[in-house]
Amino acid sequence: MAMKQNNFYLRWQKAAGAAKSESRSQGLRTLVPGLAVVAVSMLGWGVLTLHTSMLKSQREDILNWCSDNTEPYRAATQDSESAAQFRSLTDYSDGMTELLNSYPDVTSSLLHRVEAAGGSGITIQFTDYNASTGELLFNANSSQVIDIPAYIRSLQNCGVFSTVSYTGYKADDDGYSIDLRCVLAAPQQ
Repeated sequence: MAMKQNNFYLRWQKAAGAAKSESRSQGLRTLVPGLAVVAVSMLGWGVLTLHTSMLKSQREDILNWCSDNTEPYRAATQDSESAAQFRSLTDYSDGMTELLNSYPDVTSSLLHRVEAAGGSGITIQFTDYNASTGELLFNANSSQVIDIPAYIRSLQNCGVFSTVSYTGYKADDDGYSIDLRCVLAAPQQ
């Protein structure tokens, strides 16, 4: 029978070498995931740093653009305010025009209505017109005294005047006269 050779020293060296290589591979297995986590963290930090610097650059560009466009913005704001003021003045002007247009005009047809209210027995002489108050001043003359009160009632009922006032009769050789002050009424809408 052959004899087995048991070399315990050689076995121990082989076992120690295998244990060393196994411990090395075990160390590498635990070290690689840690290194991967560190590498990914470093990569993420680099990406965030790059992104932050890009945002800072964009922010600076926007601030520079805003500071460069301050004067045109002010000019646009002033133009907008001027336009609003113009619209306000235009609206005021339109309102005033509308109010003035609502005030009756003294036209020849209105004067003919005043003359026609007296009939053929009364002669009219217009003396003054105040456009700011709408006040029409005139004299009415008649040969008969009874025509004067009828003429005043006719003026009050014709719808042209809001107020009809007079000072009283004057009598002379030509007949009777009266000074009238009439305020034009606003036209009916």
